Amino acid sequence: MLKLKRSACAVLPLVLKGKWYDMIERGEKTEEYRAAKHYWDVRIGRWFNAIISRMDREGVVVFRRGYSRNAPQMVFRAKGLLWPTWDRTEYHPEWGEPLMPHYTIVLFDRVELEA
Repeated sequence: MLKLKRSACAVLPLVLKGKWYDMIERGEKTEEYRAAKHYWDVRIGRWFNAIISRMDREGVVVFRRGYSRNAPQMVFRAKGLLWPTWDRTEYHPEWGEPLMPHYTIVLFDRVELEA
């Protein structure tokens, strides 16, 4: 498994329900979705700006399985980010994709973060 230094990464922490966390962990779900609302506009915008402000910085997503203090976590490199649009031709409702404008974070491979 590839190890990345935390200082060389732009980290987007996301909390997931068990169902979605397990699907990503098994490799069934390769995208994560967030509604195009002000809250996510700001969070994803800051994350994206942190990636492009330094071209050597990796964009990673840290998934937590719920809000428990000792919840399991996993880290994935982001392959891409699709901005909200209505003209998607393919939807994945089985992966929790909403039928409204949303961000799509395309996942690449699982990595480990080092301090």
